[in-house]
Amino acid sequence: MNLILRRIFRVREIMFSCSIMPIRAYCTICSDYFDHSRDVAAIHCGHTFHYACLLQWFQSAPTKTCPQCRKQVSTRHIINKLFFDIAPEEEGSAADPESLQNELDRLKVVLCEQERDWREKQKATESLKETIEKQRADLDRVRREIGEKEMLCTTLRKQMQYLEGQQRESEAAKEEAKRLRTKMKTFESLGMVLQGQRAEVEAMISDMGVGQSAVEQLSIYCISLKKEYESLKGSLRTSNEMCEKLKREVFSSNNKLQKATLEMARAKEDMKALQNDLNNSDKEITSLKKKVEILQKTLSTPTRTNEAISRLVFESPAPVELKSPRLHRPSDSQDIDLNMTFDISTPEQVEKKPVAVPSKKMRLDSGATSSRHGENTFGSKISHPKDEDPKDEVSMEPMFRNSLLFRKKMFGSMLDPHSKPGAVRTGYDGLGGRTKFIQPDNAPCHKTEMLQEWFDEHNNQFEVLTPPPNSTDLNPIQHLWNVLNNQV
Repeated sequence: MNLILRRIFRVREIMFSCSIMPIRAYCTICSDYFDHSRDVAAIHCGHTFHYACLLQWFQSAPTKTCPQCRKQVSTRHIINKLFFDIAPEEEGSAADPESLQNELDRLKVVLCEQERDWREKQKATESLKETIEKQRADLDRVRREIGEKEMLCTTLRKQMQYLEGQQRESEAAKEEAKRLRTKMKTFESLGMVLQGQRAEVEAMISDMGVGQSAVEQLSIYCISLKKEYESLKGSLRTSNEMCEKLKREVFSSNNKLQKATLEMARAKEDMKALQNDLNNSDKEITSLKKKVEILQKTLSTPTRTNEAISRLVFESPAPVELKSPRLHRPSDSQDIDLNMTFDISTPEQVEKKPVAVPSKKMRLDSGATSSRHGENTFGSKISHPKDEDPKDEVSMEPMFRNSLLFRKKMFGSMLDPHSKPGAVRTGYDGLGGRTKFIQPDNAPCHKTEMLQEWFDEHNNQFEVLTPPPNSTDLNPIQHLWNVLNNQV
C-alpha cells in the first residue's frame, strides 16, 4: 500500500516537473533519448531508464543498485512504464490540474478496488490453507485407517486360510475315523474268530446273514486265520532256535566261568607267593641296611686298617656269589625299584682318637706271596674244583695287587721327612690343568716286594686268616667279606 502511494506521488512529481520545463531526457545506460518506441521505467530514487536496459543492468550487475546514484533498489520497486504527453513546441500551456485530479481520483478508486480484491484473495488463500491442512490431516487419518484395515484384512485372510485348513483336516479326520471304525469292527470280529468260543463265532457268523458282503467277510476271516497260523508256526520255530542258541551260550558261559575261577585261584596263589617274597625281600633289605650302618660305624675310625678295608670294600666289586637273591623288576614294569634307594655313600672321615677295639685281628702269613697260583693271598691253599676254571683265581691276584690296600706308600705325607731324594716335576693333574709333584730318584719296587713290605709293616695288626675246612672253594674277596660280617 505504501509502495503504491509512493509511486503515485512520484508520478505526480514527475508530471509536475514536466509541466514546468520541457523534457529532453535520455537513458544513461544506453545513451539514447526517450521516445515512444521503447518503454521508459523509473525506480524509487527518481531516475528513469529504458525498461529493457534497466532489466539487463540488474541481471549483469553484481548488486542491484541504481546506475545513476548507486542506491540499493529491487525489481519490485520498478515502475515498468511511464507515459509522457509532449505538447507541440508552439504551445507552451501546462497540463490541466482538474484532469490530473480526476486521474488521481480514478487511480485511488482503482487502488481501493485492488486492495479490496487483495484482502478477499488473502482471506480466500488463508481459508484454502486451512482447508488444505484439514485435508492433509484427514488424508493421514484415512491412510492410517486404510493401513489398519489392510492389516485386519490380511489377518482375517490368514485366519480364513487356517480355518479352511482346519476344516479340511477335520473332514479328513472324519473320513479316517469312519475308516478306522470300520477297520476296528473288522478287527474285533477277527479277534472274536481267533480267540472267542465256538458258540460266539457261530452266533457272529449267523448274524452276518447271507449275501455277497457276508461271503467277503468270511473269506477275509479265513485268510486272516491262515496268516495267523503261519505266523504262529514261524514264531514257534524262531523260539526253538533261540532256545537252542541260549542253551549253547549257557554251556559256553559255564565253561568260561570255570576257567575264570581256576585262573583266579591260581592268580590268588601267585599273589600270595609274591607277597611272601616281597615281605622276605623287605626283611632282607632291612637287615642289609642294619649291616651297612654297623659296617659304616665300624669303618668310621681313622685307622689305616679301617681305611684300607673301607677302600677295599668300596673300590673292589662285590663277588657275584655274595649277591643275595632278590626279585628283579621287569624291563617293561613301572614299579618302584627297591634297590635304587640303598646306594651306600662313602662316609666322611671324622678326626678322632683311635679306640682300642677288642675285635679279631687279621694276620697274614709271611709266606703268602711265595706262591702265585697254588696258594692264595691269605696263606691258604686254593683248591680248584673240577667245574671251576683256574683262570678266575689268576685274575683275582692282580686285583689285590692293584688295590689301595696292598699299595705301598711311596711318597708319604707332607709332614713326614723325605728320606729319599727326588726331583720336582710339573705335569697334568688329571683335571685339565698342570701341577707340581716330587718324583723320587729310585725306581719303584716290584709289586710283590711292595706287598711283602706292606705285610711286614702291618704284621702286628692282622691275624692269620685260616679259612674254615669246608670253605676251600671261596676266593679271597668272599673270605674277607665273611670276616667283616663276623666282626660286625
